[in-house]
Amino acid sequence: MTNVLNLLPSGLVASGVQRAVYLHPTDHTKLIKVLKPSTIMPRRNNFNGVVDRWFPSTRLRQIRKEYTEYLRIMLNHPEPTFRAPMSHMFGFVSTNVGLGCLTESVMMPDGTLGETLGSKAKEGTLTDHHIDLLNDTISRLFSNDIRASDMNPNNFVFGHRDNGSGPGPEECVLVDGFGDIHAIPVRSMAKWSNRLGLIDSCERLGRNTKLTWHKDTQQFSR
Repeated sequence: MTNVLNLLPSGLVASGVQRAVYLHPTDHTKLIKVLKPSTIMPRRNNFNGVVDRWFPSTRLRQIRKEYTEYLRIMLNHPEPTFRAPMSHMFGFVSTNVGLGCLTESVMMPDGTLGETLGSKAKEGTLTDHHIDLLNDTISRLFSNDIRASDMNPNNFVFGHRDNGSGPGPEECVLVDGFGDIHAIPVRSMAKWSNRLGLIDSCERLGRNTKLTWHKDTQQFSR
């Protein structure tokens, strides 16, 4: 009999269109992203919904692209000093609710989950310090040519990553939405095309958080 991790409903911390995110049952420094069964997916009549129904394998495309991008970036930067702006990934795990993607958790010093850029912008708790952390992450996305196709505010989390001996430095981490997930992989064609895509994503992120995006400096401000 195959051993699987038992994920409890009480461990559910987030639920998106395609995936649900659970706390790891035995490791508080990890999260598990589980692909939702197609049988419980709500019927969507937009383009993505129609594609999912006619070509079910496309539901795996995001996961495949996410891992491909993670591998590309990490293999290009084997140096110990490299600070990845996105969350680290640790492979797959079998669970009682489906195949899970193991990823690191971004936490507060007390071990609770970090706050998203979206929630801070909505609640009015986004400080200049948080904007500095966001700008540091944005700079690393550009300088390392990272293909981030879904930079919505809830994909950025403020907090600390575990470094093996406790919480690491406070930072802003892109926890989802990286990888060239578009049907036509424009961002993978060249650095200039990915740069244009990042600029467009940052402009949209600014509108969604009421921050001002400065294209010349590639930074946000109030």
